[in-house]
Amino acid sequence: MMQQRWKKIFERFSIYHIMVIGFLLRLLAAIFSKGYAFHDDHFDVVELAQKWRDGVNFYWMEGPVYNVSLIYPGLHYLLFEACEKLGITSPQDIMFVTRLLHALLSVLSIYYAYLLSLRLSPNKNTALLIAWLMAVLWLFPFMSVHSLREFICIPFLLAGSYHIANPQPTNRSLFLAGLFFAIAYCFRLQTIFISGGIGLFMLFQNGQLLNAIKFGIAFILSYFFTQGLFDYLHYGNPFASTLAYIQFNANSTNIGVQPQGPWYQYIGTAAGVLFIFPFVLLAWGYIVSVKLSKTLAMFFAASLLFFAFHSYYSNKQERFILPFVPYLLILGVIGFQYYYEKNIDKVWLRKATKFTLIWFMILNTAGLLVVTFTYSKRSRVEAMSYLKKKNDVENLILEYDRSSSMLPLYYLGKHLDHFVLPPEKSITTLKNEIDTSSNAKPNYVIMVDDSNLEKRLHRLREIYPDIKPEAVIKPGRVDKIVYSLNPKHNPNETLYIYKLH
Repeated sequence: MMQQRWKKIFERFSIYHIMVIGFLLRLLAAIFSKGYAFHDDHFDVVELAQKWRDGVNFYWMEGPVYNVSLIYPGLHYLLFEACEKLGITSPQDIMFVTRLLHALLSVLSIYYAYLLSLRLSPNKNTALLIAWLMAVLWLFPFMSVHSLREFICIPFLLAGSYHIANPQPTNRSLFLAGLFFAIAYCFRLQTIFISGGIGLFMLFQNGQLLNAIKFGIAFILSYFFTQGLFDYLHYGNPFASTLAYIQFNANSTNIGVQPQGPWYQYIGTAAGVLFIFPFVLLAWGYIVSVKLSKTLAMFFAASLLFFAFHSYYSNKQERFILPFVPYLLILGVIGFQYYYEKNIDKVWLRKATKFTLIWFMILNTAGLLVVTFTYSKRSRVEAMSYLKKKNDVENLILEYDRSSSMLPLYYLGKHLDHFVLPPEKSITTLKNEIDTSSNAKPNYVIMVDDSNLEKRLHRLREIYPDIKPEAVIKPGRVDKIVYSLNPKHNPNETLYIYKLH
């Protein structure tokens, strides 16, 4: 797969060099990639942790148990507390510290991917190539610094995979595998399909029954001392979070309001992440890897089970398959390396591989340069930061013409039960809500995008005749690109702040 010149380049770099490069990219993302990637990594983690600290109710569903594990938000809770004790009080500064710690932890995924690859392939250069992919894949630095459950679990999945791949399993390696997989489960429940798939595979392999049982016991014990202990102390039931999560996600009404998609959607997602042509080669290598060893077949079956579950499950969100991507890279590279060396005499294969490598390096470099420096959800975060500096916000009205998203009030530094004015609500209804509410009266309005702006302002002047412009907050680079590509389905993220008198 690698020509002689590529081998020479790889030989100049050790795994530690690659880890440093991976960290530097993540450091850049920690510095420049402010904001948040998706709804859940802010509102279900950061915002939740701050509400928890301030004694504000963060439950948004019925029932006494929150529908996901609170361990990850709890770690943010402790981090925020530590920052405050150290004199770091600005939300932006606290989130920089948060991103930096995530960047450091993510470097372990590079290291364990390398160690795992060494156990799966006799070729050190193959392991180094996989480490390079983990370090510089265009999406990874950006994703790794945000509070994503789907990404924070990856170092622990790979650490568990490394220990379970021990060619001569010991009680220690089986225990560590169970422990790391249990920690991954605490962050992302669906990783049970990977650890469970590994356990089932071992169970039906000759001579592996005892090891499978030991691994299962290690996982169960580790669960009870992590998620189980937390749930018991917090809810009085060691399975409370798991049962609540399953109950919520088995409810068709709850899932019906989430993004839906066909069973093959994630194939397209993985192909897009890997720029089509490299995906084809890696997917072929992923399939080929099955016949190379029982250990590779085990990871193939376990990771495919994870992928198959998400493909079957109707709720489709691209970030859900992030834990699968490292396994696709590792097995794909190993499998394709084997296939390439067995068929190296085929001219078309050598040309296709060379073209694919050049194609990947060009697009991946471009992706890194754009995404690593992306301030995601910039206008929403900066609007709250601006108002925090004003230090006079009593309450807000969020007004929009087409669509809107929740305000990241964490950056405002206070919790508000603010008012909302969608296009279908009359101004009279809003006035009545404000007059009869026990909440503070609003003194600012945030208007989303410039669609029919003058008409919307005219409507607001019916109850606030002295409305005055305060600031215009522009979206980030990627948000602008997304809007320009499809303005019909992607709202203009420009926010207009007005002072109400």
